Amino acid sequence: MAESVASFLLAGFRRGEPLMVVATPEHRELITQKLEEAGVNIRQAVMASRLVMLDAAQTLEKVMRQDLPSRIAFEEIAGTLVAQLAKQGRLCIYGEMVDVLAARGQYKAAYQLEVLWSALGRREPFTLFCGYSSSHFGDPKTATILGKICETHSRVHRKKDDLLAEFLLERQDARGPRGSTGS
Repeated sequence: MAESVASFLLAGFRRGEPLMVVATPEHRELITQKLEEAGVNIRQAVMASRLVMLDAAQTLEKVMRQDLPSRIAFEEIAGTLVAQLAKQGRLCIYGEMVDVLAARGQYKAAYQLEVLWSALGRREPFTLFCGYSSSHFGDPKTATILGKICETHSRVHRKKDDLLAEFLLERQDARGPRGSTGS
């Protein structure tokens, strides 16, 4: 995971794009390590506002109201930050807030948060890379919501050896069309 995310972020960084990471502490640490190994001076990037790192759970606390994301709070927190960073050009964002919600079993909130990100993406120039653990959708009953979440994306990738993700997404494909996907 860290390698894929770091590659995505590094490509944007080399194009001069600002980066935003909203992830768990463990994943932020791994991503930071990979970026540093690739030659990115993290401290300097943060000081120059080329890199913003946020904690996924803490950011969620700021946007959630009664177990659902608030559009107003999301706009105040994420929308404002994205708009500021997008002044530098197209933005690369890696996010795990939806995965945190899925880990908690809050699938409706996870889907609604994806919808908010998609709406923000229609106004601001950014590329969003979302990370989900297929284990959070391990119950076949959650395949439908995983499919709905995937529909909000222009492309969906899964690790070749992730048999659970393959099963869940194939099951959803059998039920009906989704957005365009990649493999």
